[in-house]
Amino acid sequence: MTMNKVFLSGRLGKVNRQLYGNQETDNVCCFFDIATTKYSNGNEYTDWITCKSWGRNAKRFVQYVEDGLFCEVEGHLKTEEYNGQKKTVVVVDKFHFFKTAPRVDISAELIDMEER
Repeated sequence: MTMNKVFLSGRLGKVNRQLYGNQETDNVCCFFDIATTKYSNGNEYTDWITCKSWGRNAKRFVQYVEDGLFCEVEGHLKTEEYNGQKKTVVVVDKFHFFKTAPRVDISAELIDMEER
């Protein structure tokens, strides 16, 4: 028995809102990249993983996402050929997006509170 399952979490790169295929039906797809970061020996390394979403998931994706949004993706690997070049992509089965609150520097407020 073999298994082809991928779980990724990271931030979206520049979002391409282009849908490819027949937009009247659910036979459309979109591509996007997720930045995944790892740390080793005090250094930070970022990999950009190309993902492909189909159908209603693709339509929802281009409608709601933003550049830099944190997301989790579940899917499987597939090697496809584009313009004579083979490329491995993650075909997305499920995705989740997490909007994060903007970072606020509260250190001045903390200092002010300690002085009271």
